[in-house]
Amino acid sequence: MEKEAIRQYLLHELRRVRLESKFIMIKYNISNIEEFDEKIRRGELNETDVFEDFTRLDYLLDREEKLRKLLEELEE
Repeated sequence: MEKEAIRQYLLHELRRVRLESKFIMIKYNISNIEEFDEKIRRGELNETDVFEDFTRLDYLLDREEKLRKLLEELEE
């Protein structure tokens, strides 16, 4: 029962993180953080203006990876 509760929490958190990431990507019309970085380098986006969203997306993608790994370990 405890394992299932942890699994459900991880799944819920993974969905939340993915949704927030998707909102940021839609906002800037990108499909990954590399595209975001490229738009900044090309001057399409002002680095100062998008800094908070860029760092948030980077954090969310890292968190997503960690959550997926935890789920894999739990299901082994």
